[in-house]
Order: sequence, then C-alpha cells, then structure tokens
Amino acid sequence: MASKKGIVITAAIVIGIVGASFLIWTIPQSSPDTVIAPPRSDAEILGDIYSRHNNLAADLESKFNDWKQGEVTSESMLAQISLDRSDIQNMRTQLENAQPAQEWQESYDLYVQALDSFLEYVDAMEMRVEDNDKSDVDPEIDGLKMEWENYVDESINAVRFSE
Repeated sequence: MASKKGIVITAAIVIGIVGASFLIWTIPQSSPDTVIAPPRSDAEILGDIYSRHNNLAADLESKFNDWKQGEVTSESMLAQISLDRSDIQNMRTQLENAQPAQEWQESYDLYVQALDSFLEYVDAMEMRVEDNDKSDVDPEIDGLKMEWENYVDESINAVRFSE
C-alpha cells in the first residue's frame, strides 16, 4: 500500500506536469510579443538601450577595423552597417515612444541625440567602405565618434544630477 507522503508527492508531480503542459498550450510560441511583460522602469529602459548601443558600437568598430585590414569584405561590411542602422533606428524609436518621468526626460532626449550622432558616424563609415578608403586617419569619423560619446556622457550625467 502507498503511503500518504508518496501519494502527495506523486500528485504534486502530476499537477506540475499538467500545469506546465497547460502553459505550453496557452502561451503562443510563435509570437512572444503577445506575452505581457511587466512594466520597465525608466532606468531599465535607458540601461538596456545603453548596453545594446555600446555592444553594437564595439562590434561595428571591430568589424570596420577588420575591413580596413582586409579581413572582411566590403559587401559584408555594408550588410553589417545596414543591419546596425536598423537596430539604431529601433533603439531611437523605443526612446521616443517611452514616456519617462520628467526627471528622466532630459537624459532620454540626450540619448536620442547620441543615437542620431551615431547614425552620422555609421554613415561616414559606410561612405569610407563605398569609396574603399582604408586609410587609418579620418578626422571626420574620429570627431563623430567623440560627438556621440559626449552625448552619451551628457545623458548619463543628466540622470545623476536629476536624481
């Protein structure tokens, strides 16, 4: 004969399996956007954009340097720039559509300017690739990089001073 403890454990396992199966059928697997996510704070939204932007910038700069050294084809570089431009536009749209608290608004606005400046930086890279200009010195690209980095710094400082 089965003990009460064994029956309870078996029942818990069966309920867990049935519950998990029910969730698999009720949560649409093909469109994860339909699952309601908890609201994100202003800091989380900006932090996510900051992380994605910096990762994208580092990857793009690395690939650009590889292109200048002949390790990446121009076609591959242009395709990467096109994908990155789309990601940047999505980040920009996400910031514009957010409705941050008043104390975060300046930081969000400055980060939108950083992304706009970053797009100019990407455009300058694209022009160099299209012209097959693999020279190491380019004051325009260096200046645009400093500009978007300064906007990012200003955005971060706006948050610190407003809190």
